[in-house]
Amino acid sequence: MRRISIILILFSFCLVARAQEQKTLQAQADILYDQYEYARAASMYKRIADKKKDKVSTAVLVKLADCYRQKNNYAAAAEWYPKVIARSDAPAESRLFYADALKSLGRYEEAKTAYSQYAQSNPQALLINERIAGCDSAVQWMQHPVDASITNVHRLNTSHSDWGATRIPHGVVYMSDTLMKNKLKPGSKFNRNDYGRTNRPYYTLYVADTGSYDNVFIDDYSPSFNDSRYHVGPIAFDKSFNNCFVTFTFPDKKMPSQKSDTRPKIKYGYRRLELFTSQRDTNGNWSEPKAFQYNKPDQYSLGHAALSNDESILYFASDMPGGAGGTDIWYCERMSGGSWGTPVNCGPAVNTADDEEFPTIAPNGTLYFSSKGHAGMGGFDMFSSSGSKAQWSTPQNLRYPYNSSADDFYYMNYEDGGGYFASNRTGGYGSDDIYATYEMEIIHRYVPPPLTIPFIGKVCPPLTGACIYIYNRQRDMGWCFNGDPNREIQLTLEKETDYVIRIVENGVRVDSIEFNTRGMQDGQTIEKIICRDKPLKAGTKFVLQNFNYDFDKWNIRPDAALVLDSLANILRAHPTMHVRLVSYTDSRGSAAYNLQLSKKRAASAVEYLINHGISKQRISSAGRGDANLLNHCKKGVSCTDAEHEVNRRTEVEILKE
Repeated sequence: MRRISIILILFSFCLVARAQEQKTLQAQADILYDQYEYARAASMYKRIADKKKDKVSTAVLVKLADCYRQKNNYAAAAEWYPKVIARSDAPAESRLFYADALKSLGRYEEAKTAYSQYAQSNPQALLINERIAGCDSAVQWMQHPVDASITNVHRLNTSHSDWGATRIPHGVVYMSDTLMKNKLKPGSKFNRNDYGRTNRPYYTLYVADTGSYDNVFIDDYSPSFNDSRYHVGPIAFDKSFNNCFVTFTFPDKKMPSQKSDTRPKIKYGYRRLELFTSQRDTNGNWSEPKAFQYNKPDQYSLGHAALSNDESILYFASDMPGGAGGTDIWYCERMSGGSWGTPVNCGPAVNTADDEEFPTIAPNGTLYFSSKGHAGMGGFDMFSSSGSKAQWSTPQNLRYPYNSSADDFYYMNYEDGGGYFASNRTGGYGSDDIYATYEMEIIHRYVPPPLTIPFIGKVCPPLTGACIYIYNRQRDMGWCFNGDPNREIQLTLEKETDYVIRIVENGVRVDSIEFNTRGMQDGQTIEKIICRDKPLKAGTKFVLQNFNYDFDKWNIRPDAALVLDSLANILRAHPTMHVRLVSYTDSRGSAAYNLQLSKKRAASAVEYLINHGISKQRISSAGRGDANLLNHCKKGVSCTDAEHEVNRRTEVEILKE
């Protein structure tokens, strides 16, 4: 009996000792927080907050809100920061972070109030005026958007994070945290553990073809890069595409431990960025990456490389000592032996006390980068600047719809006017999505004389928020009007001029309405109902207006080319759409001859679109001869050439949305 009692006492002692060894939920959350594992820490802090309610400590609320901020979960951050700043012992910067969250949600008036309150208690606060100015500018920019076509590249995007898209011959390389294990080649690795900051897999580099719109072939870009167990990307190339710079982050390197101000030393290390180089051999295989000579992951991050067009200057982002604050854009010059000179800061025109990252160089030498310090619409905004090294012009915000209230970053611009960037804006597929851009005509805000034809355009209710862009073909200029419900757009037009009404929704052209003032008298009014009367759905058919052929010809006339240009723009704005072009002749000539002539006409239109960048897999042609005449001009009926021309037409059939 005595022996049993001793055993029970020892067992109880062990239970007590084990309980004493177990860390509290908050202690576990604090460790995860200090290791930047914000997703896991947030779930624990929220359990504590939900359980203790009003009795929860301010420290827990601060870290919970900060976890959501670090994860770019603006809605959750905006929900928790008011609970923080309601506390008398709330840190001063909590008001700033709350205002930033409101701005990133597009709640600009609330954000301005929060910024002002923060500035009142912190009169020395940096960049507050820029943040408030960004709120005011955002409203104006959204009312007067830059004329550009922007499309979500749904062929590449997933429900998670995809960004860093870079063109290569016959494809695009990008990074994704959607682990496609079946795409990985022998030699590539994947970490079975998720990234604690987001609870998602680590980024891997993939390559996708750009030639097929039906089937997108995505593959492992290279085991030389993807054998890393941590984040890989983005990647930048030289002009030959045989040399590259890749950003890595390695989890296995032993870094100095970080000491907390309030708790004992925690054993963990920073996960900083490092830049590596690699060369491609004659078989197309990439060499083992070599570390860039200025990497110092125990002291700072260095990554996101971009080469100047003459490949003599390497730009990158880093928080190395000597910068303006946060992360800056730096550069190195190539030395005579091929090595790189000492890093130099790009200077105060580009860099601010906040973060500047994701530099890229356009074919014309323009520097594109993202910043949180210059006046912008939300988190990261994209900017452009001309110059080189440490001499740059005042950065220009790319404005809406390139930028949004969310984070917009890593803009790659190309000679053909197209490009890619990434954004976590609302309406996407995941946290970060890849968007394609195509520059449209620049809007010049003046009206050239003489103007004698009154125009009244009545807007349909479904076009709320759209840009109604009225374009003068001869002068290559136009005006953008907000598509408010039942609005009447009134202006005066030129005589003997061709116009197009382009309906642009969210930066994407969705419809075009052609008209002209030819043969009209001074004061003769044009009235138009501006609606999307051609729904771009599978099965829809419509005639290409003002698209005709000369008698017995199948070549594309200059006026017809303008119509095909509009169709090409619609196809670019809807990259999954497939169409068939069906051409007709007038009744003159034999049925057999007319059938062959109509086929040639349709084929010439398809060839024109292919030559202007539309994939041949998306368009087909057919000829119907003199079938389905649109007027009375049958065989044997006397008609003018203008009446016959009506039947020499091409219809568009939408086969797939």
